[in-house]
Amino acid sequence: MRNGFVAALIGLVACAAMGPVLTGPAWAQKGAVLPGGNPKAPISIDAGKLDYFEKDARLTYSGGVVAKQGESTLRAQVLSIFLIKNAPAEGAPAAPAAAMGAGGASQMRRMEASGGVSITSKDQVGMGDQGVYDKIENKVYLTGNVSLSQGANITKGERLIYDLTTGQAQIESSTKGRVMSIFTPGSGEEDTRKPKTR
Repeated sequence: MRNGFVAALIGLVACAAMGPVLTGPAWAQKGAVLPGGNPKAPISIDAGKLDYFEKDARLTYSGGVVAKQGESTLRAQVLSIFLIKNAPAEGAPAAPAAAMGAGGASQMRRMEASGGVSITSKDQVGMGDQGVYDKIENKVYLTGNVSLSQGANITKGERLIYDLTTGQAQIESSTKGRVMSIFTPGSGEEDTRKPKTR
C-alpha cells in the first residue's frame, strides 16, 4: 500500500496543470515545535554555542545544531528561536531558561534555520538552504535548493511552503528552473511477489 507521502507526490504530478501541490505528508502535528514532532514529546537542542538576545527576545544556537522532538529531527548550522516578548508569567524564570521549559513551546512565535537545513520525520526528509517555521501562520518554509524525499522518490524545487493546518505543501520553481520529480516504481510499497523465507 502506498503511504501518504508517496500518494501526495503522485497527486502533485496529477495536479501539474494547477501548479505543484502536495497533500498528506506526515509533517502535520498540531502543537508540535518541529514539523512531524510529537507535541507531547520533550524538545532537545544540541549545539556548539547558545546566545540569548534579550532585546530581541531571541535565542540563537550555532555550530552543528541538532534539534529533536519525538521522531522529528532538524539539523542546521544556525537555529534562531524568536519568543513572544514578556511571555513568561510573573514569577516564572527569565528567558532563556523559560523558553524551552514548561510551556516553552507556547512562548515561541518563530523559528529560523540556516546553513544547510534538513528536517527528517520518520522516513521523510525535507532539505533546503534556509528554513522558517512561523507559528502564527502555522507554516513551514524551505528555500534554496529544496528537495523533499522519501526513499527513492524525490521532488526538487526552489521553495517549499507547507501549511501545517491544512496538511498541504506547495513546491515552487525558480524563474530559471522547473520543479522536478522522480518516482521509483515499487518504492514505498511491500513487494508481495517475493516468496517469504524462513
